[in-house]
Amino acid sequence: MLTMKRIAVGTDLSWYASRAETRAAMLARELGSAELDLVHVIGSLALESLRHLLTQLPEQTERRLIDSAKEQMAGIAHRLAEKHGIPVTAILEIGRAHSEIARHAEAIDAGLVVLGAHGGSFVRELFLGSTAEKVLRKLSRPVLIVKREPQAPYQRILVPVDFSEPSRRAMEFALRIAPHAHITVLHAFEVPYEAKLRFSGASDEAIRAYRAEAEAQADRAMQQFISTSGATASPLSDIVEFGTAPAVIRGKAEVLEPDLIVMGKHGQSAWEDMLLGSVTKQVILDASCDVLVVSEDSLKAV
Repeated sequence: MLTMKRIAVGTDLSWYASRAETRAAMLARELGSAELDLVHVIGSLALESLRHLLTQLPEQTERRLIDSAKEQMAGIAHRLAEKHGIPVTAILEIGRAHSEIARHAEAIDAGLVVLGAHGGSFVRELFLGSTAEKVLRKLSRPVLIVKREPQAPYQRILVPVDFSEPSRRAMEFALRIAPHAHITVLHAFEVPYEAKLRFSGASDEAIRAYRAEAEAQADRAMQQFISTSGATASPLSDIVEFGTAPAVIRGKAEVLEPDLIVMGKHGQSAWEDMLLGSVTKQVILDASCDVLVVSEDSLKAV
């Protein structure tokens, strides 16, 4: 079982954020009573605007806002500690939400950062620039985005893979964070340059033969991937399917109804980091379940 010393959960103290708070507390208990840090950030820009708007007693008003937030956080921390039997520390910061959450996670060497999906689901136009998206770009630690109301430990996990090192890290983390869950490993394959082959006059029979060979190669790669993943003790199944990765992942998620999707974070260049990797970003946008993004140094952080 995975052992984590610290988990950090970002909260805006809203009802939707309570989903992330609860899931983080559940994981802290399941993973060996890890200490949970409840992090709330009051926006420095908002406070500055407030100072300009108020002509009388701005410092007292600001102090009341901060004290009110501290009181709310203390109540949440007490509730989580009592219900889940874990130590919970309430942390209040002033600054930019994504920067302060990332900074605190690094400072405590968090093994996992948990965030809520604002509004209960991600809207495409709202995801770019959101706190979660910025934290994902900034941190080289595993980030769990909670979309559903937690009811029980994760039971069904979908792990899309491309057999790369990021996929291997995602698989290892999935096995460690939910050792008793059923894991489905999914790989989407395509025929390289299939459209160009058709344009150049390749027959349907030839295209089918190319697909069959590509599928056979993917099947072999999948078995090799699983055999070296250390997944012998977990219930596991694998699927290799033709199609683009986002479409295949979306389709299988609708059929399998996982409660968690675990993805490896690609992106070594600044441009790729900004995009999070097109497939990872698309899965975050499309998925109705929780999504865990595992980055390069994730296994070093636990």
